[in-house]
Amino acid sequence: MIPSNQNTDIAAANQADIESLRDFLDLMVPMAVELGRTTLTAQKILNLEEQSIIQLARSTGEGVDVIAGGRLIARGEILVIEDRTGVRVNEIVIPEK
Repeated sequence: MIPSNQNTDIAAANQADIESLRDFLDLMVPMAVELGRTTLTAQKILNLEEQSIIQLARSTGEGVDVIAGGRLIARGEILVIEDRTGVRVNEIVIPEK
């Protein structure tokens, strides 16, 4: 467990980082939620039609990747609330420096 004063220090550091980026907070960043990837031959792509199924290497229980600006930023799971689909973020990915 992280001591309370350390949580306060972390929160203050995070807030300082956010303040230093204030001029950039309104920038639009393309985001994507990636369920999986695969490679297909050109012939298989040309043979795709309605109702075709593309198999992915990832299983349904493995969740999805949240990508912003071409970089992985989080991992999560798909959920449906009423008639809307969303992503619950389960993990923030911290880039290695």
